[in-house]
Amino acid sequence: MASTLMWLAPVLSEAAFGCASCGSGGDDPLILYPNERDKTFLALGRTAGFRNINANGGLATAGGPLERENLTVAYGHSFSIRSFATVTVPTFRNVGEHDAVSGVGDPLVVTRYTLVMPDLTEPLVPQVQLIAGFKQSHARSVHDAQNTRDLLDVFGTGFSDARAGVDLWFGQYATKFGLAQTVAQPLSRSYDGIEYHPGLIARTTLTTGYQWTSMVKTLVGANREQTRELRVGDTTVSNSGQINHSIFVTQDYYPSTSQLVRFTLSQQAAFGVNKNTARSNTFTVAYMHALKS
Repeated sequence: MASTLMWLAPVLSEAAFGCASCGSGGDDPLILYPNERDKTFLALGRTAGFRNINANGGLATAGGPLERENLTVAYGHSFSIRSFATVTVPTFRNVGEHDAVSGVGDPLVVTRYTLVMPDLTEPLVPQVQLIAGFKQSHARSVHDAQNTRDLLDVFGTGFSDARAGVDLWFGQYATKFGLAQTVAQPLSRSYDGIEYHPGLIARTTLTTGYQWTSMVKTLVGANREQTRELRVGDTTVSNSGQINHSIFVTQDYYPSTSQLVRFTLSQQAAFGVNKNTARSNTFTVAYMHALKS
């Protein structure tokens, strides 16, 4: 009976806030609630089971590292109850058959503005966030890798990108639902005197979940990411577009109102048609700590 009442009765608290495109559903793992001034994030992850997928959607031979370990740190700051910004910096350790190489990935800055706040009197009206961000190309990519056999020294895409999007979150009931659409435009760049023009990247995220108690929440979701074809100079490279369908399961535990421990399982190229991408499995443990206003 109590669980039924929880599902039916909206409660406007931190449990009502969230987003579909943060955490497991996106590159920026951190969201700040209206009463949080600053927030830190630390995550450890391990990725294995790499299998390349070709332009026809078929599994190719294994390539790249055998495993990838990552340490991600992020910091967020609120400017008001409606707006905040986060900075995320990943580091990686690629493990091969005989060697391992470590490096820093591409840093990401994201700002979010809550256009529509959750309202207790209108529980079916979603929270609406506008997203803008920029990822700075810093890490070595396939275009300048020195380890060309298994690409252990590759930690980034090789291109900066500007991104924008919108995130809808229905969070006032125990059953949660989210939908997000983001687009990113990588910036053109020259390698060895040749100009590369990457295609637009569009990502759609669907998330659902359940708030079991004030301390425990489970989320599951899926992403569809599609990248348009690459142009090299004035020539479009045929069959260079990418498609990746991924899934994730996240278990959240709140030791206190200012702390969160998150466990996430995810798989890239998990279902549907995928092309020019890689299948892999990732397990991540994250810890977040907030300073209240």
